[in-house]
Amino acid sequence: MKFNAAHFIAYKGFREKLHGHNYRLAVIITGQIGPDGYVVDFGDVKKISRVICKDLNESFLVPMNSDALKITFDSTNVHIITEDMAEFSFPKADCSLLPIVHSSAEELAIHIERGVSKIEVSISEAHQQFASYERTILA
Repeated sequence: MKFNAAHFIAYKGFREKLHGHNYRLAVIITGQIGPDGYVVDFGDVKKISRVICKDLNESFLVPMNSDALKITFDSTNVHIITEDMAEFSFPKADCSLLPIVHSSAEELAIHIERGVSKIEVSISEAHQQFASYERTILA
């Protein structure tokens, strides 16, 4: 799965120039093969991955927990002032407001994983004859 997004990394005393990437999302799932021959249904993983990529695609990634950016809002825009006094203004609709400190690939990966809050495993013996186990994943 792919998405395109703009960002810059900023931390105390440093700021990259605004730029973009053609990101690729990969999900690796490890487990035991079930009686149906699957560890997990790829179709389910693809559906979730598509939603994630669609939400981030063609957006500016805003690290809302940054300690190096002053982020404010008005009715239509997100305003960002950096430590070096550079000012950016983006339409809210063009931004992905993320609960991360930096918009790095590493923090994006952690953010996406944080979205997984539950796992369910179902085993079917026959059509409409199955058992399921569900577990909440604690942070």
